[in-house]
Amino acid sequence: MAAETSVLKSIRKAVGLDSEDSSFDEELLMHANTALFILNQNGVGGDVELFDETLTWDDFKATMNNVGSVHFMAIRSFVFIKVKMLFDPPPPSSAKYMAEAADEYLWRLREAYDVGLVGLIVEEDEL
Repeated sequence: MAAETSVLKSIRKAVGLDSEDSSFDEELLMHANTALFILNQNGVGGDVELFDETLTWDDFKATMNNVGSVHFMAIRSFVFIKVKMLFDPPPPSSAKYMAEAADEYLWRLREAYDVGLVGLIVEEDEL
């Protein structure tokens, strides 16, 4: 998934919708903005607000972040999990696992951004 991918379209796909299906956008936007706010409040990513399909993952990167940061994929996973849990909650047996995964992603991202590891660059052929 390229960093220039639309945040909203990728969230739609992550929750099981077609990337062009805008019928649930109001709810998805609310939950996605909450997840992006949580990350930003924890020192991860830029201060952005998602309104439509035009915001890309690159737009969320803070200016100190580099395209190809080895940690940036965890941001997407965190956002996808948080949106999924609010938009279409899993069965109780999976909810605890997903909440713990989101907490771990947040902790790891906070640590990575706090110690300045976000400048690491990974070439695409190394992924």
